[in-house]
Amino acid sequence: KVYIIDEVHMLSKQAFNGLLKTLEEPPPHVKFVFATTEIRKVPVTVLSRCQRFDLRRIETGVLAAHLAAIAEQEKIAVEPAALSLIARAAEGSVRDGLSLLDQAIAHHAGDSAAAITGESVRAMLGLADRGRVLDLFEKLMGGEIAVALAEFKSLYDSGADPLVVMQDLLETTHFLTRVKVAP
Repeated sequence: KVYIIDEVHMLSKQAFNGLLKTLEEPPPHVKFVFATTEIRKVPVTVLSRCQRFDLRRIETGVLAAHLAAIAEQEKIAVEPAALSLIARAAEGSVRDGLSLLDQAIAHHAGDSAAAITGESVRAMLGLADRGRVLDLFEKLMGGEIAVALAEFKSLYDSGADPLVVMQDLLETTHFLTRVKVAP
């Protein structure tokens, strides 16, 4: 038997202590698979009795292709731009990507004839239009703070999540700094 315990870090101290005896002398027919995103919360006594496999994040292009294959199998029309946005928002997590794809399908359920568009996914995720984020960045770098604040308010009023806008600004800054330092 294989027991898979997802989010194992959520177990209480007492639950870990109860599991420890089984891990010390496991029955030959039993395997445990523990999954966690917060390895620091798993006691060292448990970790020392486990083999550890750190899974890396999936690249955005690979994840978008995987989501496209799933959409095709399910006979759901999704624009490539929408898949790219979902893959980027998932930040390399297949599980998060699948959840976001499910969410996009549910949001789009009323209009099954048309494809899920990038714009509908952008609205669902509370993302700002990239062009508007670049405009905002330009205003900030130009010292036009009042105009930048007005643009930021406009993005917020149109449904963009302020944290996502800030993350987009950070990514833009990081990209442009990399281009300038190491072309």
